[in-house]
Amino acid sequence: MNIDWEAVLQKAFFAARDAAAKNAPQVEHYLREIAAAHEYAIRSLARALGDSDIDLDTFKSEMDDEAAMLAAELHVVAVMGKAVAQRAANAFRDALADAVVMAMKLAV
Repeated sequence: MNIDWEAVLQKAFFAARDAAAKNAPQVEHYLREIAAAHEYAIRSLARALGDSDIDLDTFKSEMDDEAAMLAAELHVVAVMGKAVAQRAANAFRDALADAVVMAMKLAV
């Protein structure tokens, strides 16, 4: 059985890269939404503090809440990233398996 491993690995690499690239924009979009939401909230809190609508303790408490929400949202990003990586790994594996199956069929 003669397999061109360089070509097979290149095909597998490109399959993994394409799978990651296809799904990465979802992660980027979610990160942009998070950033926009927190920017708005933080600006609003800073404005309220500056206008004396809230006191420093309230500001600090609200900022702690923002930090906790951000941490939770970034955990979601980590999960999304793992899903993207898994899809890339699956595409890599499938491309390798397809090449080996094809080589076996040709050898028979």
